[in-house]
Amino acid sequence: MRTLLHSGKFPAYFALQRRPVLGVVWLLGCVLGCALLVQQSYRQSVDDFETGARIAHRLLSQRAVQHEAVLATLSLMQPDIDPRLPAIYPQFLQMWRKAPGASWAAPGSLAEALEQASRQAGRPQLALAELAAGKFWIVMAPAAGTAEPAASYALEVSLPLMVPWADWPFGEQAESAAARHTRVWLEHEGARWALHGAPDRGGLRTLEFRKHLAAPSQPFDMVAQRSYGWGDLQWAWMAAWCGGWSLAVRLWWSGQQQRQARRRAEELLRLGQVSRLNAMGEMAAGLAHELNQPLTAVLANTQAAGRLLADDGADLPRARTAMEAAATQARRAAEVVARLRRAIERPDARALAPVPLLQAAREVMALLQPECERRAVQVRWAGSPEVHVLADGVALEQIVHNLVMNALAALEQVADRERVLTLSVHSSGSVASLLVQDNGPGVPADLRERLFEPFVSARPGGLGLGLSLCDTLAGSMGGQVRYLADGPGATFVLELQQAPAAALEAGDLA
Repeated sequence: MRTLLHSGKFPAYFALQRRPVLGVVWLLGCVLGCALLVQQSYRQSVDDFETGARIAHRLLSQRAVQHEAVLATLSLMQPDIDPRLPAIYPQFLQMWRKAPGASWAAPGSLAEALEQASRQAGRPQLALAELAAGKFWIVMAPAAGTAEPAASYALEVSLPLMVPWADWPFGEQAESAAARHTRVWLEHEGARWALHGAPDRGGLRTLEFRKHLAAPSQPFDMVAQRSYGWGDLQWAWMAAWCGGWSLAVRLWWSGQQQRQARRRAEELLRLGQVSRLNAMGEMAAGLAHELNQPLTAVLANTQAAGRLLADDGADLPRARTAMEAAATQARRAAEVVARLRRAIERPDARALAPVPLLQAAREVMALLQPECERRAVQVRWAGSPEVHVLADGVALEQIVHNLVMNALAALEQVADRERVLTLSVHSSGSVASLLVQDNGPGVPADLRERLFEPFVSARPGGLGLGLSLCDTLAGSMGGQVRYLADGPGATFVLELQQAPAAALEAGDLA
């Protein structure tokens, strides 16, 4: 049989050691889940912002191209100024026509210079930009080399009226966070005019979109900025994720605790069954020893009586027959007891293998953890975990189990001080020792010499077979169990042979 240490199960001791690991797993799960939600939220914000910024740029570029188209049409058709034209294009605050050889009524000498540039380039040119006032002028002159003299045209454009607010993606009616927290402006030679604005809240990151309008005559940069801040995080989803993850971890941990409790109960039941069987063997061996002597005496007495009656002349045949029958029955009783003892006696030779002594004791204490908690007993450890002994795994578990249960029973009588149980491992030469020490009332002096005899117990109602069984099991493994009277409480010492280095190097662990 294999010990709990290598049984492939998940003992409660290791579950207790994994509680900090479980906390780290819970924290990592919450952090990673929230990080994924933040990343998703950030990507969605970037997509919404860039989509809105591209729509705004396209709308402004369409209006700018429309201005060029109007000027090109006017230059081609050479009409007089139609007062109804601003009604069709409300962004045109005013329109001018300069006949060949005439002077500009507005916007002054700058228009004259740009008229020449427009004539050389053959396309509209920006005459003047007053972004702070929200307006600008563009000029269209006939191309150089035109056979017939033609008039030039200029437009005064209002920036507020240039924006198609009905289709503007960042208007007040927009519901997305990108619309609420985005600033948009036109920029030209260091001057800017705000198209759409929101307070700069600062935040975690700032998104920016910058692009020239599609019309060369209106060389404005459309710039959009959006602050991604704490208010953009999906707090509700993150709280839901943390709550769901916490519930999942809690359910998993509860399931592990239930499985551990079931396995602990199964292992305790197995140890109890083995202990009862060994105790029955110990009891039967004691009974056989106790009954064998009187039966032997009966046999000797009946044989002597038979010899005496053989010398007597009074009804010797019948007396001889009765004595022989008594002797036969006595022999039969002795044979029955001997057969019973042979049937239940434990084999002397046990399969021994290297076992880590301290870790094996920890495994047994993991099974007895509920007993320690119920009695409010503090368990303390000492010694080196590197000590290995030659032992039978199950027998070692049973010895430690019996010694610890005796200590817990003694600690139940302590009411005026802290209850402490100490297990320590020591090695000296070829012998390793496991000390089980409690701060209970100790063992009465009159029982110390007979502690390891069968049916001797210091506990009311005890059978007195536990320590006897421990000593027998330890003896079968080449060791012993002894009692130390020094110090408060009781100290029992289990001594076993240390495992040789060759067995440890070969990895032959129980």
